[in-house]
Amino acid sequence: MADDPRGLRSDFDVLIGTEWLGDDPDRARVRVPLRDELRQPFGLLHGGVMSSLVESICSRSTALAVADQGMIAMGQSISVNFIRPITEGAIEVEARARHRGRTTWVWDVEVRDDEVRLCALAQMTIAVRPQPDRV
Repeated sequence: MADDPRGLRSDFDVLIGTEWLGDDPDRARVRVPLRDELRQPFGLLHGGVMSSLVESICSRSTALAVADQGMIAMGQSISVNFIRPITEGAIEVEARARHRGRTTWVWDVEVRDDEVRLCALAQMTIAVRPQPDRV
């Protein structure tokens, strides 16, 4: 989805290699194949990549859900607990919106490896604000 017709193209997600499997708030999912550029010095998937994917999936899915109301979405807080390292294959991130408020959304997110083992748990809060006028 590098050239997203809905105008939510993210060069950062292109850089990471994000494959969008779904961006619905009930079950948003992305997948990223592990490659050397995404590893930390000891060969593990960098925790910042996992955190970035959490941010991307929650921000995009919220933005798509609130855009028709003239609203935008932006990260407000993120908490990621790393449980198991990922050294090969791909990762899949699944997010579910648990609270869909007028000004904030709260997401629960799971990161899993190719063997469907839980590798990280996260919670993300997204601020929902009126779209600013473009100059």
